[in-house]
Amino acid sequence: MERLKAWIDQERVSAWLYLMPALILLSVFFFYPAVRLFIDSFFEWDGMGERIYLGLENYQLLLEDEEFWQTVWNSFVFIIGSVPTGMAVSLGLALLIQKYVLARSFFRTLFFAPVVMSLVAVGLIFVWLLNYDYGVVNMILQEMGREKVPWLNSEQYAMSSVIIMTIWKDAGYNMILFLAGLNSISESYYEAARIDGAGPWTTFRRVTWPLLMPTTFFILVIRIIFSFRTFEQIFVMTKGGPMGETTVFVYYIYEKAFRYFEVGYASAAAIMLLLIVLVLTFFQFRFVKRDV
Repeated sequence: MERLKAWIDQERVSAWLYLMPALILLSVFFFYPAVRLFIDSFFEWDGMGERIYLGLENYQLLLEDEEFWQTVWNSFVFIIGSVPTGMAVSLGLALLIQKYVLARSFFRTLFFAPVVMSLVAVGLIFVWLLNYDYGVVNMILQEMGREKVPWLNSEQYAMSSVIIMTIWKDAGYNMILFLAGLNSISESYYEAARIDGAGPWTTFRRVTWPLLMPTTFFILVIRIIFSFRTFEQIFVMTKGGPMGETTVFVYYIYEKAFRYFEVGYASAAAIMLLLIVLVLTFFQFRFVKRDV
């Protein structure tokens, strides 16, 4: 008995030793910053000087700020515009590659290539493509006899331009996940559908789509979370403009903290972002997952 107890204690110590590096990293780079962020949200602080306790005043000011609510609206517009469309494009690419394309490895690599590119680099490419004066897109429009479009400087087109860039950047990643889901579906289901005389659309609606729901749900959850964290493409392409039409959550927090040095206020905005993401994720698991 004593020998067994000593062995269990040894196993426990070994386990903690193996976990220690990960726990230290999580504590330093995740848990401490999260706790510090929550504490800072109750203070007025410029990041360097004296901190003044305000209680819930930062949150009150945040809820009364029209710019904040415009940011919330912009964030949801970005998510609604990029997530469903991006998932549909990725699913279409996955279906084409799996069923109709011969050189599958080549096209998988081709479509996945933008994923490994830097978001800043991709943003700069799209800034060049969509430039009003010398952009390739406007040159093509002029060749077709149409007027040039101020893609990145117009309230009408700026958010759409950012959404298109994001869909192009992320399509390959979602496509690989959809391909994994499609490959996990047994061929026997499709054979049964063919025997029953089901056409391509009926097969997709009755077989592929229902069996692909777990993959779809996973992609939906991570894409919404990642969309709330959007920053690089906004910073590179539009700087939140024009007239704040493309200012999303993280860019709003960045400006408040590092441009106006309102660190306490920015911390409160970050906590609000966390709460919104948690609530949305809860509802997705609570109501959407039931049908998966």
